[in-house]
Amino acid sequence: MAEETIWKGSSSNWKNFKSNALFVGLVILAAFAQWKWLVTWPWILAAAAGVWALWKWLVLRTTSYELTNERLVTMHGIFTKVTDTLELYRVRDMQVVQPLLLRMMGLKNIHLVAADATTEVVVLDYLPKSLDLGEQLRKAVEDCRERKRVRALDVVNDTPGDHSSDTTI
Repeated sequence: MAEETIWKGSSSNWKNFKSNALFVGLVILAAFAQWKWLVTWPWILAAAAGVWALWKWLVLRTTSYELTNERLVTMHGIFTKVTDTLELYRVRDMQVVQPLLLRMMGLKNIHLVAADATTEVVVLDYLPKSLDLGEQLRKAVEDCRERKRVRALDVVNDTPGDHSSDTTI
């Protein structure tokens, strides 16, 4: 079976709300500053906040996710492009997290726990709730495990306090 793309996208710009709000607030403060000692500092702070907001925006725009029927590919980086690949059969657990503010904006975060040495936890954040990506991801993981005939097996040591041999295969 050929690898097919199920979903491709990136995080919402709401992720940068704090940096954008700080920049706008400092520009407004600088515009209304009337005291002689206050005229220069707000503009310097606003410029620094603007550079920070621009950097956060660039990081967001250069980060993308691609979910296929075989793997989850995360690409990120401004100057150096890094591509992380998580084989779906290695996903052990998935958690959908929706704090109050994200629910009000129609967004959610998806946390994946994997049995992978380089990528133990993957967080897909600020994703539209309407995509139902959590269910698509769960189905893709189960289908991939079935195709590859992979089963997760948790082995736990029964000795209290000794977790040195707890493993997942």
